[in-house]
Amino acid sequence: MNSLPELRSLLPASARLCLAVERFCLRRLKLPRGTRLVLALSGGADSTALACILRILSPRLRLDLFALTVNHGLRPEADADARCARDLCARLGIPCVQRHADVTGLAAGKGWGLEEAGRHARYALLEEERRARQADFVALGHHNEDLSEDVLLRLTRGTGWPALGGMAARDDTRRLLRPLLFTWPQALRELLRQCGIAWREDASNDSPAFTRNRLRHNVLPLLRAENPSLDRSMAALWQLAQWDADYWEKTLSEALAAHPWQEEEHDGRPCLILPRALLAALHPAARLRLYLKVVRLLLGRATGDSGGQARSRTLLDLDAALREGRGNTRFQLPGGIEAGLKGGAMRFSRTLVSHEVGSLNAQGKI
Repeated sequence: MNSLPELRSLLPASARLCLAVERFCLRRLKLPRGTRLVLALSGGADSTALACILRILSPRLRLDLFALTVNHGLRPEADADARCARDLCARLGIPCVQRHADVTGLAAGKGWGLEEAGRHARYALLEEERRARQADFVALGHHNEDLSEDVLLRLTRGTGWPALGGMAARDDTRRLLRPLLFTWPQALRELLRQCGIAWREDASNDSPAFTRNRLRHNVLPLLRAENPSLDRSMAALWQLAQWDADYWEKTLSEALAAHPWQEEEHDGRPCLILPRALLAALHPAARLRLYLKVVRLLLGRATGDSGGQARSRTLLDLDAALREGRGNTRFQLPGGIEAGLKGGAMRFSRTLVSHEVGSLNAQGKI
């Protein structure tokens, strides 16, 4: 049974926080009333606050809420964290499922670090639960300071604009929502204290072994000392990035409508060919985003952060070869993608596994 205070019973600051999240859901996320959500619940303050805020708002937004907590098996206190998450859901009246992930085995098998393996395992399990519950989205507890960390992380990986603006608030491809993206962690914790809700602290968040933690504890404090409004500036950057992403998508859609790319298969490898007329009609800035659009489609995912620095350098070199008229030139990109020039046209190809091949039919729907 829900034991949280009603919205009208909250202190003014906490009530304003909940109403701000409601506006974000309705206006920014375009979330219809009656949406079914699976909450990613770790037991930490951010995901705990997400569950509480959405539970408070559920009568107003007619939300149907479920939760999943994932035990990564990496820390001795993981069982206690999962138990805390289940107890919270019992208190809030939210059905909760616990799943275990073999992160160590996945990391060893894929050659990934533990952080990357944990993220892949967690998101895979969340998507399984979303489908099982026939939910519309998975809701994540990222807040404004997480956004700042993500921008810096993308910068260090060589991510280009507008993806440099940070994580998406609504990702229709991966069915993810981040309702707290413009909230402050201090306000979230104050809400939990007012509601008498405890949370767990993850000691691994302080470990310098992970890049994100080093940025959080070493780099961001220095930047905030130089600019106390850094996180607000990052939020403004995020908004500019959303507008620019919309603009470039519209620009490329119009260009592709006039000069469509071509799909072929060569030596068993699916290929996308950008015709000469298409490339000649575009500004270099638009061409670079077109190349990235093709790469993302071939990789079968919505973001292209992995190998960002190498990819950016190669795509810039590729466009230089096009402008200089150097034909019969080939370039290797991360992910097993090859790009080549011939007769003013550009060919991208990659050996795809079976589940990726179908994505080639969804031109532009990345």
